Amino acid sequence: MAERRGLKTSEVQQRYAVGLARTDALPPEADPEARLARRHRLVAALTARGVRGWADCGTFYTRRLPAGCIPCLKGQGSNLCLTTLCNRDCFFCFNPEPRAEGMSVHGRAVSSEAQIPAILEEFDVKSLGLSGGEPLLDPDRVVRVIGRLRRRFGPGLRIDLYTNGDLLTPRVLDRLVSAGLDGLRMNLAVNGYDIAPVKLGLSGLAGVSVELPVIPWHRARLRRLVRELDTLGAPQLILHELFVSAHNIDSLRRLGCRLAADGKTDKLAWSPVAGSDEEALELLLYAMDQARLLSVYYCSTGTQQWIAEQALARRRSP
Repeated sequence: MAERRGLKTSEVQQRYAVGLARTDALPPEADPEARLARRHRLVAALTARGVRGWADCGTFYTRRLPAGCIPCLKGQGSNLCLTTLCNRDCFFCFNPEPRAEGMSVHGRAVSSEAQIPAILEEFDVKSLGLSGGEPLLDPDRVVRVIGRLRRRFGPGLRIDLYTNGDLLTPRVLDRLVSAGLDGLRMNLAVNGYDIAPVKLGLSGLAGVSVELPVIPWHRARLRRLVRELDTLGAPQLILHELFVSAHNIDSLRRLGCRLAADGKTDKLAWSPVAGSDEEALELLLYAMDQARLLSVYYCSTGTQQWIAEQALARRRSP
């Protein structure tokens, strides 16, 4: 695999590329016209209700954008994958198998934590997600990395930790906050939408959000989640389309998922599953009716495509 400025593309990214060579795909949706008509009605209803965002790229939010997403929408966000090892095995996971140790930042392999800041500086990153796998399999490393980044960048870098919450404890939370963590992004789809990890997170950190894929057949559970998070005082629910990649296609096919007919994403390594987009829009409408405090943000594959285009334009600009 080619090198750029002396830094190798990570092994994980190489395995992503190999997976993308697969020519199979989910079967196409049966009635795209009906789905698109439903989507048009939902967008019109959201617009009439005063939803915020940018309809042309499928970006909507009910009250406010998550703090970490604002730089990302400008092409100034990035990801630091600390490991692809995980204590869960979710059907929607897009990480390649076998799961492995090894860090990568902005798609580049790093052999030591000391290499990370220079890459972030090169791309003028203002918002960073620490992800996996499950990063809290090694909380000492997470705390160390946060501390290093905070010492280098001060408050000018937003740092969010992506976690399923299973391994969060009061002691770990205290260490993360003391190191300088800004926010937690919890995927509760992995635990049946149990908000207990969010309660724990909010006991020591205000910036605790839930971020998850919208599974089309989980409507009732997602609506209950909106109500529970609102009652709890959680600030944000962040929604993504359920998408298919080379590494989750077999699981999604077994579940009977189909590919959205209008889901071409030439800047992304994944495509949307039919029905997830409309369920996300339904959930936005529901939240506008039912939530008093909770803000819901929908980052669709259209949004992700637009973010990729912004980042690419920034890299090409002198």
